[in-house]
Amino acid sequence: MQGISLQDITLSVLDQKGKPIVAHTMDLLFTHFGLSGPAALRCSSFVNQELKKQQPVTVALDCLPAKSHEALTQELIQSAASKKQLPNALAGFLPERLMTFFLQQLDLHELVAEKASPEQLAALASLIKGFSITIVRTFPLEKSFVTGGGVHLKEINPKTMESKKINGLYFAGELLDINGYTGGFNITAAFCTGHVSGKNAAETASYFSY
Repeated sequence: MQGISLQDITLSVLDQKGKPIVAHTMDLLFTHFGLSGPAALRCSSFVNQELKKQQPVTVALDCLPAKSHEALTQELIQSAASKKQLPNALAGFLPERLMTFFLQQLDLHELVAEKASPEQLAALASLIKGFSITIVRTFPLEKSFVTGGGVHLKEINPKTMESKKINGLYFAGELLDINGYTGGFNITAAFCTGHVSGKNAAETASYFSY
């Protein structure tokens, strides 16, 4: 499925009991290594947290979150009232390769559309709205967009960004134990804390120089 791009899907990270921990409705990209795109990036920190508890972690992909299972099933049944091959009759619901993949999972890819039963199409709707993907790891630090962890905020003076343990030592950005979602929040935090720490570090340095 490498190269398949999906818009406005919902990706959910599941806990050990199969319940959603977090879900994001954004775009997703299948790549040569696995999942990427905004939805995958948003979910990655939660995946990392779960990987400490369980190996592997399951994420659930809802390709058409705006449609209920019942509504999607009815639309599939209506579209399947055709003498075309089922993949052709259902063109337009999903990218062709993804729909073919789902049909192959259910052994329906060689079926004439009108021969598909309502039960088979309901099973297809379930797969479209709840496809499970196993995650074994995320990319290492050098390829990350956001890092978690760092100096605990209780050890920092928020007005100056100076360490409470070592005078004259200042911290900024992701050296601190702060991280937000991708999309500029981390850059904003880096700029703000960098400005505060740099200003106060300069004042401290000029004080000792005299």
